[in-house]
Amino acid sequence: MLTAAMAGLLCRVATATTGVVVLGDLARDYQLKPGDAREATIELENRDGSARTVRIYQTDYCHLANGESFFPAPGSTERSNADWLTFSPRLLTIPPLQKSQVRYLLRVPRSRSKTGTFWSMMMIQNVPDAQPVMTGHPAAGAAPPPAASRSGVQIVTQLEETGRISLEFTSATIESRNSKRILTLDIENRGSRVARPEMWLEVYMGNGQKAGRFLVDKGAILPGCGVRREIDITALPKGTYSSLFIADCGKDVYGLEIKLVLEGDSEGRQLRILRN
Repeated sequence: MLTAAMAGLLCRVATATTGVVVLGDLARDYQLKPGDAREATIELENRDGSARTVRIYQTDYCHLANGESFFPAPGSTERSNADWLTFSPRLLTIPPLQKSQVRYLLRVPRSRSKTGTFWSMMMIQNVPDAQPVMTGHPAAGAAPPPAASRSGVQIVTQLEETGRISLEFTSATIESRNSKRILTLDIENRGSRVARPEMWLEVYMGNGQKAGRFLVDKGAILPGCGVRREIDITALPKGTYSSLFIADCGKDVYGLEIKLVLEGDSEGRQLRILRN
């Protein structure tokens, strides 16, 4: 339960728009079982009038509810599938206004000791003409390339129906922003299986009559990662409301009860989480 007394009242790696860009989805999901293999390609397009070179390398990836994203060395995190991937080429020069491909093979180990969801990133970095060309993951301590110069393709592997989802609501705030009243919730997945919940907020007046239903953007929450979701509740007049935030993962449904006391137009408060 969340209780709030209000006195006044959610990484993706950037996709380049010049140079070489990735065509198609930046997140690839595979439902596989131990021993399975899948071959696929990443299609690239050079949108410049001169030949461009890209470097292809791997990283792991995690995202936090506060918006931070991290790209550690491939295979360094608990749920990395970087070692399951082989790809070619690692360096590619594409003629002007032409397309090319990176081919990869995803092969799941035969051992059934692993369960749940595993993932990593394949990074495609535009190499400036004057920059020395390197292969492999950037060295530890090296400055990462500018986000605008690279794109990331996330490769997610779900091992059959194994693993479990375990969502936790870790933070809730309400604030006034640009003449709007925004309720913000941070959600973490502390399980071992990716969650893709349908989410919404139901709000009721004291007499039980519904005051509003607010839909929330969907998105994947990887194990050990978090997302932030913002809900514009400006339409609610001043007053006291009960509400329920729902995250419906299909087999698993999570709810968070929130008491809203809206008294004005200038708000900013961290809400205390009593119970998920």
